[in-house]
Amino acid sequence: MSNALAIDAATKSGEYVRDRSKAIIAARSHSRRVLWLKRFIVLGSFGSAAVLAAVAIFDPFSAVPGNVSIASASLNGTKITMELPRLNGFRKDGKPYQVRARSGIQDVRSPKVIELNEVEARIQMENDNSVNVVAPSGIFDSGADLMKLFAGKGGELITLKSTSGFLAHLRSADVNLKAGTLTSQEHVFVSMPNGKVDADRVDVADGGKVITFIGNVKSLFNPAKGEGAQEKAE
Repeated sequence: MSNALAIDAATKSGEYVRDRSKAIIAARSHSRRVLWLKRFIVLGSFGSAAVLAAVAIFDPFSAVPGNVSIASASLNGTKITMELPRLNGFRKDGKPYQVRARSGIQDVRSPKVIELNEVEARIQMENDNSVNVVAPSGIFDSGADLMKLFAGKGGELITLKSTSGFLAHLRSADVNLKAGTLTSQEHVFVSMPNGKVDADRVDVADGGKVITFIGNVKSLFNPAKGEGAQEKAE
């Protein structure tokens, strides 16, 4: 009886040793897989960084849009600083537009987006009229022909001035250069040869043919025959 118990105990002990050995082998195998996975992730990160570095080192300016010209440029990491960038393009109706700035910054990881400083734009309108836009700063998306304009930190406003006598002051603006539209969700003041308009927001569509003022609209117009001023508030 004791011999049988001893054999059974030995058998169970052997099975325990074999199971433990298998568990240790499996754990080591899992650890090796985890280690290789970590190495793969690290190598992949370094590989991505190496690709970006290669682009930045060997051909950093390939990311600059083809319709953008620059006077000079310098590279710092993945960012390109441009001096006097200039962009030329055409609206849907074939009218030309031009955007230039004192300087611009582009990250090669987002090649279609350029941050602009001291922006000036000229947009050709109907009947040989044009609109000149001046803004302290802006962001241009060359892929969508969209430009966001911002007022300066010191209070400098965005100005829009047309050859027909239209002058607007804004705090921010979203401009679709291709479609010829402009929207601003902040206060706007507009003066014209025959009056002025003050509003919370403005929406310019159809290449400037349609201008909609929204929210607390106050207007003052001088009739052509000098019959006195008329004031309107909405």
